[in-house]
Amino acid sequence: RIDPTGKPVWYRPDYSHHRPQLTEDEAALVPGMRRDKPRSGPAPVPGWNRNPLYTSCPQWNHDVVNVIDPGGRVLEEISVFNAVLESSYAPLFIYANPCDPTHLNSIHLLGEDAAGPGLEPGDLVVSLRNLHAFAILDHRDRRLKRMVRGGFMLQHSVLHLEGSRFLLLDNEGGRTADGARTISRLLMVDMASGAETTIFPNHRTPAHLRELYTPVAGGLAISPDRSRAIVTFTEVGKAVEVRLADGAVLAAFHSLHDVSQLDEFPEERATRAVWMRLPDIGYGGDG
Repeated sequence: RIDPTGKPVWYRPDYSHHRPQLTEDEAALVPGMRRDKPRSGPAPVPGWNRNPLYTSCPQWNHDVVNVIDPGGRVLEEISVFNAVLESSYAPLFIYANPCDPTHLNSIHLLGEDAAGPGLEPGDLVVSLRNLHAFAILDHRDRRLKRMVRGGFMLQHSVLHLEGSRFLLLDNEGGRTADGARTISRLLMVDMASGAETTIFPNHRTPAHLRELYTPVAGGLAISPDRSRAIVTFTEVGKAVEVRLADGAVLAAFHSLHDVSQLDEFPEERATRAVWMRLPDIGYGGDG
């Protein structure tokens, strides 16, 4: 945590990762992990010890959400791995990567407008990349009560939009118009009806933005009025702001940088600008 002058207030050397979320009382919900040793006891999931990857993992990633107060103290550790393991969805682990079974990459707290089957204000939405799914954890006992899978793969930034509708960056589930290549897309999922709608790209999208693809990473931010969203395609160094009503592109950002002054680039590239990876872009102030 850093104060407005840039001075560190507290620092935690741990295995925190990805973007945290602040609650109304300024507690931070922080994705993190334990680094567990699989060889110290029986396999946590039946069948894992027969997976060739299992014995090659010196440690495996046990994903958690840490609830941290403004002073830096951990108020609660929520085991995302155990929530799946103790649910009816545990068989999904049999075919998962035992070194990194869930790969938690986003968390989101449901607000007062959450409505639909298995959705209540205060529930926690967790994106589980390596299970190609997102899950709803109950705000009372932290048990997994809904798991959502569909036509999306290796998704990032699952965010609640309104009611039973969610937006996410679908890294691997999109296809070009001819079906020949994989692209990434902004997808809307309605938990009540099961409907999936591709918001971006669509037939109105400019040709040079129709085939953006980030196999890993990426981000999503929703405007305060929930009419727009910024989607970041990390690997190609681009981001677009779209209108959610029709997917129209409102703005595009290209992470193009002059590298002529940087010695580490090879001579044939040092005389021109290059695309750089773009981790994430969000809304600031009033959006």
